[in-house]
Amino acid sequence: MTRAKSSRGKATIPAIKPAFMSPPTDNNGAAVLTDPNTINAYKSLYDALGNAYWKATDIDTKDTIQAARDNIYEILTDLNVAKLEENTEQFSALKQKIDDSNTTLSGIKDKIDDITKDLSTAASVVAAIAKVASITSVLS
Repeated sequence: MTRAKSSRGKATIPAIKPAFMSPPTDNNGAAVLTDPNTINAYKSLYDALGNAYWKATDIDTKDTIQAARDNIYEILTDLNVAKLEENTEQFSALKQKIDDSNTTLSGIKDKIDDITKDLSTAASVVAAIAKVASITSVLS
């Protein structure tokens, strides 16, 4: 331990080392977006939507799923590139993409029975959407 010298030079006192402090988080939920669980949830959702795309029965449904999947891909890219550490401007831009994507995903979740008859696919898509919605709910 480093010791600090007194001004008189006779006695030494222990130097005080500041305690580690976590970086502050804002009230907009930026900490949620830097959490690896968030990225993993989006990756799982992206994969589940990819599976649903191949199981979908018509082109309009496939287009809807692929559009949502493209949005998720953009979100993943932005999360990975920007890392959002104390970058309010990038976070604000990404938040709008997340809000738009969540609206689309809500529609897919509501129509999952029409999208695919494969129960396993439907369940995995609904679960992945629910997880992402739960994580990002603090952003609203």
